[in-house]
Amino acid sequence: MQLDLFAEDQPRKAPAPTPPATFRPALPDLPPPSAPVTIALPPRRPVQAAKPNPPAPRPANRRYMPLQRNPHQAAYDIAEAVEAAWYGAHGGNRLEIPAGVVAALALWPLRGPDAPLAAHWWLGLNDEDFLAALRECWARWWIQRPDLIDRATTLHRWLADEHPEPNRIRAVRAVARAALTGGLLHLTSTAPDFGGNADADVLGAVITVMRAHGARDALAEFHTPPELSELMARMLLTDRELTPGTKFNDPCSGTGGMYRAAAAHLRDRGLNPCDFGWAMTDVDPLAAAGAAVNAILWDLGPHVLVACADTLTEGDPYVRASTEWREAHERRDRMVEEARFLARIRRMDAVLAGAA
Repeated sequence: MQLDLFAEDQPRKAPAPTPPATFRPALPDLPPPSAPVTIALPPRRPVQAAKPNPPAPRPANRRYMPLQRNPHQAAYDIAEAVEAAWYGAHGGNRLEIPAGVVAALALWPLRGPDAPLAAHWWLGLNDEDFLAALRECWARWWIQRPDLIDRATTLHRWLADEHPEPNRIRAVRAVARAALTGGLLHLTSTAPDFGGNADADVLGAVITVMRAHGARDALAEFHTPPELSELMARMLLTDRELTPGTKFNDPCSGTGGMYRAAAAHLRDRGLNPCDFGWAMTDVDPLAAAGAAVNAILWDLGPHVLVACADTLTEGDPYVRASTEWREAHERRDRMVEEARFLARIRRMDAVLAGAA
């Protein structure tokens, strides 16, 4: 049988019957529906152009919260941030300038748990006051340790220029901002019982990261990983009877990474590194300068001698270094006495002017 699709009268199917509605019982656990609420709308105001809302201010110390990470990794993170800031601001190839900025900030005398708050003060200074604060920091430490600050001349000689180029100032400020916001003061401001902090070698990380591989190869400069330095210090010093007055000598110290680990090991044993002698030598003036600054940061004490020489050709560089140590202290004493003499003359002039 065939179906004629064009037929006019085709039988149609009856619609399906509608199933009877079923009612579900109410759930007794549900609360009764709430009464309808009428909301009175305020009168419409004329449409005004929307103004952009300023961003909400961030907490002042949010950027300077302590970073919960390995201090050695934090030091390298700071070094990489300093490198990016210096080259990003077109600072040039004078690596002693960014390293000197980091060293001065690390040497800032404020210590303790509130020391990181000084980051706000540093970042709030204008250019002139910022450079003056760096000079003052170096001058303060020169009064206390002229031998070490003279050895670190490479790091602060550039501050003798009283009218630096604007580009240099911009690069210096960029380095300071990167170091401070990266947590530099958290690594260098906290102090253990003996007053020093040997948790990390920030200057060593900065010099290593910023120096080109070719320059490191030319100087035969190979940075010992801090974890390896700590292992070597434990292996060499754990079974050794250490008495105050013992002297250590590192003929290729770099920035003093091995002594950082040794000082930390002595403190773990209840010994004071200030009671021991520390001699360091490196052929690179920048590394020797970093070792001198680290001797202050790690509080190695008064018996520290840092030489810049090639031990393979000079033999014993500590004879010359001892002479430089003595001359630095004599020059400091002479200048301090002259300053005191001038101060007495000024006070006398003031008294005579008041009596007249």
